[in-house]
Amino acid sequence: MKNCIKLSLTILWAYLLTSCAQTQQIQIKEPWARPGLAGGNSAVYFVIDNPTTQDDTLISASSDAALHVEIHLSTHDEHGTAMMKPQESVDIPANSTVEFAPGGLHVMLISLVDDLLLGDEVNLTLSFEKNGEINVEVIIENR
Repeated sequence: MKNCIKLSLTILWAYLLTSCAQTQQIQIKEPWARPGLAGGNSAVYFVIDNPTTQDDTLISASSDAALHVEIHLSTHDEHGTAMMKPQESVDIPANSTVEFAPGGLHVMLISLVDDLLLGDEVNLTLSFEKNGEINVEVIIENR
């Protein structure tokens, strides 16, 4: 009887360890976007958390809230003039976070289909090289 209980506990422990290892994947935290008017633009911000031991790459973003969606990086030139540069991809190193925040990386929603008003939610799909597509509900906020 003791051996049967030990075997059952060992199997249960192995199952729990395997389940925990499989649930580790890239997560999108604190998603929000700025308000915007139909036909105009907005920007989406969030944090990508990669707790895995594998590097990944964000390769695209899409949303039905806008006619075009692009990944951008805000920079300043030597004269202090702000500009945005489209990014073909963004590396997401293993065991790290990458922040998409005002003044840095962000996702541009270009030619909004409808007004984005405070409290509204829009869907954003982020496509990763290894983790595939992750759908995110983005809340419209004024930060």
